[in-house]
Amino acid sequence: MSIKVLTHQESVSAKKEKRNSVVFQMGEGLIGRAAEKEESQYCSDCLNDKRFINKYADDEMPGSIISVPVKVGSELFGILNVSHSDAHYFSDWHIRLLEIYKNMLGQLIANFRLFKEMDQRISEKTQHLEKALEEAEILKERYENLSMVDSLTKLYNRRFFYEQIAVPFAKTLRYGDPLCLLLLDLDAFKRINDAYGHHAGDKVLIDVANTLKETVRGGDVLARFGGEEFVVAFSNTDNDKGLVFAERIRKAIELLRWNFDGHEVAISASIGVCCVLCQKNNLEDNTEHLIDTYIHYADLAMYAAKARGKNQVAVFNKEML
Repeated sequence: MSIKVLTHQESVSAKKEKRNSVVFQMGEGLIGRAAEKEESQYCSDCLNDKRFINKYADDEMPGSIISVPVKVGSELFGILNVSHSDAHYFSDWHIRLLEIYKNMLGQLIANFRLFKEMDQRISEKTQHLEKALEEAEILKERYENLSMVDSLTKLYNRRFFYEQIAVPFAKTLRYGDPLCLLLLDLDAFKRINDAYGHHAGDKVLIDVANTLKETVRGGDVLARFGGEEFVVAFSNTDNDKGLVFAERIRKAIELLRWNFDGHEVAISASIGVCCVLCQKNNLEDNTEHLIDTYIHYADLAMYAAKARGKNQVAVFNKEML
C-alpha cells in the first residue's frame, strides 16, 4: 500500500502549472508510519527529525508537519498532512484540532460513501422498476390485443366491434351521417368441416378474412362475429353504396379456391345489408340496444338472401319483419 500526499507547501505553490505528488510506502517515513500504526505523527523540526524522510524539492521542504490517519469505520482511507514551512510552528491545540477534524472528515467520507451506495441502489431499483413497467405495458398491450382480436383470423372480435361501432353509430343517429351494416355468412361451411376436417375449415376462414381485409376500406370496422359469420360497418355509406360494397365482397369470396385431399373446393357467402337511419325518437334509446336491433335487421336480410338461393346480397326492408 502507498499513501499519496499533497503538502501544505504544494497548496501555497498553487500558481505552479504542474505539481509533483509525493508518494510514501506503508511504514516509510513519518507519513508511512502514521498509515502503518494508524496513529497521528507530529514532526516539529523536519530537518532534524530522523523519522522524516525528505522526498520533497528544496523549495517544498516543510519545517514542521502533522500526519493524521483518516479512517472510515475500521478502514484506513488516507493520511491527512498539514505542514508549514517553519519549524516548531504547530502547538498542542493544532494537534487536538486535527484529531477532532480527522474524525469529522472520516464521518463525512462514510456518509458520502453511504449516499453514493444509496444512490446506486436507487438507480438500480429505478431501472428495475422502469423495466418492470415496460414489461407490464407489453403484457397489458398483449392482453388487450388478445381480448379484442380473434385468434384464428386475426380480425377484431365481436366485443371489439361493439366498442368501435358505438361512436359512429351515435353520430349517425344524431347528425344523420350514413352508416351501413353488412352481415356475412359462409354458405354450407359445415360441409367443408365434415368432409375435410376442421383444419380445412380454419384455412377457409383465414383466407376469407384476408379477402375481407383487402376489400374493405381503412376507416371501416371489420370483425369476425362468430363461427363463419363476419360483420362490417361502412361509414358514410347508404344502402345503394352498401349494396355495391357487398357485391364486391361476395364476388371476391366466390372466386376463392382451395385444394383439399385432391379436391378443388369453393365457397360462397350470403350477405345482408342494412342502412342505419337517423330517427329523432331513437336518440333517447340505449345505443347498444339500437346496435343490436340494426344488426338483427342485417341478419334478417342475410337469411333472406339464403332463402332466395344463397350466394347473393339482400337489403333489409320492413317486410322482412
